[in-house]
Amino acid sequence: MTQTATPLPPTSDADETWDVVVVGAGPGGLTCAAYLAANGRRVLVLEANQVVGGSTQVFRRAGNKFEFDVGTHYVGECGPGGRMQTALSGLALTDRIQWLRQRPEGHCQIMVPGTTFQTPTGWDTYLERLLAAFPEEEAGLRRCVTVMRTIAAGDRPLARPLALLRWGLRPITTLMAACGLSADAQAVILAENGDYTWPPHRTPTAMHAGFLHHYLQAGAYYPRGGGQVIGAHLTDVIQTHGGRVRTKARVEEILVEDGRAVGVRLRGGEEIRSEVVVSAADFKRTWADLVGDEHLTRRLRRRLADLEMTLPMFAVYVALDVDLRERDTPPLAWVWPTNDVDGYYREVAAGRCPEQMPVGISCPTAKDPEGTHSAPPGYSTLELVSWAPKDHAFWNVATAEVDDAGYGRDERYLQVKEELTQRVLDTAELMIPDLRERMVFCEASTPITQERFTLTTDGSCYGIAPLLKNLGPFRPRVTTHIPGLFLAGGSTEHMFGINATIWGGMGTAGAVLGRDLVREVREGAVFVDEARLTPVTDDFDPLLASKPGSPIRRPARRRPRAGTTSQDRRAPSSRTEVTSGSQR
Repeated sequence: MTQTATPLPPTSDADETWDVVVVGAGPGGLTCAAYLAANGRRVLVLEANQVVGGSTQVFRRAGNKFEFDVGTHYVGECGPGGRMQTALSGLALTDRIQWLRQRPEGHCQIMVPGTTFQTPTGWDTYLERLLAAFPEEEAGLRRCVTVMRTIAAGDRPLARPLALLRWGLRPITTLMAACGLSADAQAVILAENGDYTWPPHRTPTAMHAGFLHHYLQAGAYYPRGGGQVIGAHLTDVIQTHGGRVRTKARVEEILVEDGRAVGVRLRGGEEIRSEVVVSAADFKRTWADLVGDEHLTRRLRRRLADLEMTLPMFAVYVALDVDLRERDTPPLAWVWPTNDVDGYYREVAAGRCPEQMPVGISCPTAKDPEGTHSAPPGYSTLELVSWAPKDHAFWNVATAEVDDAGYGRDERYLQVKEELTQRVLDTAELMIPDLRERMVFCEASTPITQERFTLTTDGSCYGIAPLLKNLGPFRPRVTTHIPGLFLAGGSTEHMFGINATIWGGMGTAGAVLGRDLVREVREGAVFVDEARLTPVTDDFDPLLASKPGSPIRRPARRRPRAGTTSQDRRAPSSRTEVTSGSQR
């Protein structure tokens, strides 16, 4: 790929004939569109933001010196034979989107009061480390881990139905209490549940066990080059196989005529017709805002009225004037200043944010040591994530203000944002004591930011809540009661997360085509003509490639050539606090 953004065609999309319009260019929508385009369908992808990728996109700051991932922190099942490699293989992308294994001996460091724990690969090693950390709780830990492993791993097929029936549908806190686990042991087992942001006392054991298995079975991975490579290469597949990806194109209505989806209407009034519409937008907004109440069934109306979303994230993006690789800083960590995991969730769900906030710490500089965009030599970037109340009132924001970004200038909003930023930094300093001293850049995003940029209900990152009524056969299917309308994304039957939404995008494409694409790809089918893909050159910039039709404002920063000394490097911005700007 070159440094030239794809130009806009001279004709309007309304004048074109489209087989499929895909609403939303997150990983699910892009994967679905790529598979459809590779199978000969004329596909148009419409994205409201100026960059494709959804929560896998990146942004740059301080004159492009620093790059931050919005939501790509670590991904499971990306090794040979894993679901990620399988899904990408059908698009001839396994060489273009490469996955870096993160510390097999311990991909994530967990810090709770009095205990530091390294999450390993493998259930056996996981149990061994729990027993080493809490030797006095051997019986309870063995029982708890055996139940979770039986439910999730499937290596005891005869015992699985009984374990699932007895424990799988009950809250994970019920299982741990029955096993007599201490608050400290429970905190370690639950510490990474910020990856789905839902209270443990309302999380089925099967859900948490499956989450643990996602990483324990084969480790954690990170895409070489950062999260933006995913959107960039999927976009290239679409546009080199007869499709088009259009940014800054917000869909305001899915057109339904005579009971069938026939296209979309954009903000501004432009109508685009198609045989099929795939909504990879937020599940609740798809039905309530884009389709409209008059086309809903009574059952769907009831579901939407009762639907709960996972808790939204609060994130702080930091650059430091030190290379954390030289300190052997873990690439991933969860730091809890309290062992009452469920108690924290209860507070946030009630609209309050405790003084001590748990923090997930992701260090792209350590995860991708040869990356060319995350930070200059001698510097590091960190993404610090926690979760916070969803209510607009907590943030002193009126609902109408979210759409026009007017809230970002409100002093009350900025004050709450600054208070939470400092709390997050306080927790992060438990792992990196001199964080504030070495900090040269800091910016935060709130649930309101997420809502504005991704148009998600309540600013939720992970879609509908993982309650029992939303799991397995009860989760929304990719097919709908409206002919011609299909769904993709994290709230469908394929679940949430980068791996699941990419896999699910393939599944939705199969539903549109009326074929079992999953089976075909597993059997070795490759639908993309690799010779048509844009060559990847040394100056390939995933962010530019993810802005089809949009000129890049500044050239990408390049690493200094070999032999450059620290005195030759330009220092980054001296700002130590940036709590506004485009991440409002």
